[in-house]
Amino acid sequence: MGIRNKIWILIALSVLLSITAFSVNKVENPVASVPSGTYDLPQMVTVSSSTPGAQIYYTIDGTDPLSSQTRRVVRWFISVNTSMTLKLVAVKDGMESSDVVTYQYIIRVSTPKASPGPGDWKKLPEKITLSCATPGATIYFTTDGSEPSRQSKKYTEPIVLKEGQPNIIKAIAIKDDGSPDSYVATFEYKENPNIVLLTDVLKPGVDSNYVIEKVISEMSIDEKVRMVWGAATSQLGAAGNTYAIPRLGITSMELADGPAGLRLGSLSSGGRIATAWPNPMMLASTWNTEIVERIGAAIAEECKYYGVDIMLGPGMNIHRDPLGGRVFEYYSEDPYVTGKMAAAWIRGLQRNDVGATMKHYAANNAENNRMNINEIISERALREIYLLGYEIAIKESNPWAAMGAYNKVNGTYCTENEYLIKILKDVFGFGGLLMSDWGAYHNPIAYKFGFDLNTPGGETRLPGPDSLKQAIKDGTIKEEDIDRAIATILKIVIKTDTFKRQIYDKSEFASRTKLDAVMASMHSKLSKEAAAEGMVLLKNNNTLPLRNVKTIAVVGKIAYKTELPTTWGSPVKGMYFEGGGSAAVVVDMNEVVTIVDALTESGFVVLQKAPNGEYLGEGMSAEDALHVAENSDIGLILIGRPGTEGTDNTPETMRISQEEFEMIKNLSDAYHKFGKKVIVLLNVALPIEVDDWDDYVDAILYIGLPGTYGASALTDILTGKVSPSGKLVDTWPIKYEYAPTFGNMPQANTSEMKYEEDIYVGYRYYDLHPEYVKYPFGYGLSYTNFEYTSLKLDKQVFNLSNENEKIFVTVKVKNTGNFAGKEVIQLYIRANDSSIPRPYKELKGFAKTKLLNPGEEEEVTFTISKRDLAYFDETVHDWVVKQGLYTIIVGGTSDNKILDEQGISAQILVIRKVP
Repeated sequence: MGIRNKIWILIALSVLLSITAFSVNKVENPVASVPSGTYDLPQMVTVSSSTPGAQIYYTIDGTDPLSSQTRRVVRWFISVNTSMTLKLVAVKDGMESSDVVTYQYIIRVSTPKASPGPGDWKKLPEKITLSCATPGATIYFTTDGSEPSRQSKKYTEPIVLKEGQPNIIKAIAIKDDGSPDSYVATFEYKENPNIVLLTDVLKPGVDSNYVIEKVISEMSIDEKVRMVWGAATSQLGAAGNTYAIPRLGITSMELADGPAGLRLGSLSSGGRIATAWPNPMMLASTWNTEIVERIGAAIAEECKYYGVDIMLGPGMNIHRDPLGGRVFEYYSEDPYVTGKMAAAWIRGLQRNDVGATMKHYAANNAENNRMNINEIISERALREIYLLGYEIAIKESNPWAAMGAYNKVNGTYCTENEYLIKILKDVFGFGGLLMSDWGAYHNPIAYKFGFDLNTPGGETRLPGPDSLKQAIKDGTIKEEDIDRAIATILKIVIKTDTFKRQIYDKSEFASRTKLDAVMASMHSKLSKEAAAEGMVLLKNNNTLPLRNVKTIAVVGKIAYKTELPTTWGSPVKGMYFEGGGSAAVVVDMNEVVTIVDALTESGFVVLQKAPNGEYLGEGMSAEDALHVAENSDIGLILIGRPGTEGTDNTPETMRISQEEFEMIKNLSDAYHKFGKKVIVLLNVALPIEVDDWDDYVDAILYIGLPGTYGASALTDILTGKVSPSGKLVDTWPIKYEYAPTFGNMPQANTSEMKYEEDIYVGYRYYDLHPEYVKYPFGYGLSYTNFEYTSLKLDKQVFNLSNENEKIFVTVKVKNTGNFAGKEVIQLYIRANDSSIPRPYKELKGFAKTKLLNPGEEEEVTFTISKRDLAYFDETVHDWVVKQGLYTIIVGGTSDNKILDEQGISAQILVIRKVP
């Protein structure tokens, strides 16, 4: 064979191999769960590609999903609620895109709806408005009892009813796009002076349960299914609202986010301005339930000002892992702290007649694949760690509502998890309504097990409220299940100010876009006070409070950045002042105080730029660092990490970047060369690793996401106007790799995750591995010192035979330093002789002192009950206390070494002695 022929053969083989490889590297075509066809009802279409990691784009206007400006990314599902041409394509970097796949759906036009709804009325409404959920549909109607058609009267304005006679409206909706006409809707309005209204509960001496039962009996099945579905028609820009039935005196409830303050709208698109409070993790770091309760009350004031009835908070999931995307939005790694803080927030809110919603029940401790992940958790871990906070909050604050989480627990979605709902309602005694997180409802069977309200609901949210009628018809649930849920909802409705005032139109509230000036001023002071108490001094090498300082260099790009999130991210103005997602409060950005502004207002000169005119921050040279150090008295470095929902953080988030490291080192070297000092501010939504760089700096201060006025609180701490009194509510490990959950957090495609660490979460694990700890749970420095003295118990023997047995523990704390300050007193209990695995110790009490002047002391009393000594026994499915010795340990940290040296302890003997 000649050389030329060999060359041609090699070329041919090369081309063939390229073609083969090319075909192998093509993304598999996307497949829709619902085939093309004609359907009576809207369809919920899920889409998938068998190519792992492929992203699917779609259009519904017939354009090419590869290039169209109208294309969208498939997230969870596609709502096909009108006739459409659905085009799909799957893409992945490094591979050829799939073919464009087309599905053609013909959907019957939705049946018209009437507002206010039909039925018996004590007094007929004046006008009736007709609507259709199908976009672009035209409604035709009759009022003489005849069947409507395209030749009937076209609906263009509200229909006026006639008094003294039955009024029957029949309507049909049509659309000239090939969609089948809707079914005929019949609306009959009758006067009935004898019907019972929900407002009858307001009459003196009336049994509200009887009234609610009668009102439910007067509802049509259409009204019933809509009552438990949610309305999604908020006039205020709230996250959701419930269905109103004016003919029965039932008002709607406005449901608004969130745990860090009232959210109505968004920063990027506008909304109603409210106070952004310090994030919940930072509020917990105050260890001050009194100030958290005051914040709850203040949030309620803002809710009532804007017409909101229920807040979708507090967030109560456990900080199982520091990478959890919403740890900033929850309180702590410890369930006792979580329950106590939540209870305080709820009490403050509800004493002003605004309801609270505990969320997300339960174990929504990670964000990756939160919609589908199945979490395998032992019953003991559930009861001791993940559900305990809810139990405490229910017993101490009686919340109006709870929200079922997205995830599954032990194989079943939370909103239909019989075990979780039974524990919530029957064991914990929760009497409020149980709603879903937005999109967490999956199956009508949920109502059988005690679920109450699908939110956000709405007529167009598939599968729609009418799906419940079908579920009743096919026996999946009973109408009594719906009646039970309605009764629960109405018991909450009658508590609201909206109901008591019978407000059906909230346009007056909707016209308000800014808080009353007096209210805003009062809340700004409270927010600043809370931020100061929540800041935690982690290191202080004789650096703070500032002395003989006139010029401060503020270093860090974020300190000079203003940026609004385009989606769910954290907003920035000189710092991350709040988190993103449902925790993002709409604020007046002109009100947000930057660190530079706060320092300037406090009389400092702030050095902001390098000699080249650029703002000081990451990437600055060693020469610039020397210039800065020479021309200022102290350096203030800002390290920022945002927080939002939807995805978890990565291990890299916990570590400082190479640029940040070089900035810290260069500045520290430069300042130390001149005998000056450097402070690092941790403006972070999660614990971060500090061990690689903390030796370079002289002080470290955690400032969290401190809210609208957090920078003003910061200056009070820096100058010594306020001594830091915050303490950590999470353990900060030396490295993330040392966390008990390392390697066991979900990725975007994780379908199942077992909680291998079981009950050993946070300090319960680190007590067994103190070598892994950088900053322990309960740790925080002050400008002063405290001494624990005189631990007294009213008795040393605890008799289990006495059902209500208690021991009272009294301890004195004295300020032995030179600054006025507050101390966080922590009480732990250890089972000395346990024959089963138990944590080394567990937090069972805490208190924050008043402001103690030098030499002043305070006496604090704790109560220990049988439950404080118990563990959850999975064999008997109940709490058990073993006889033996227990140690009560009191101090200002969870660090066992420091507790041994500076804390105070006593032993009690637990026995079972029958008289």
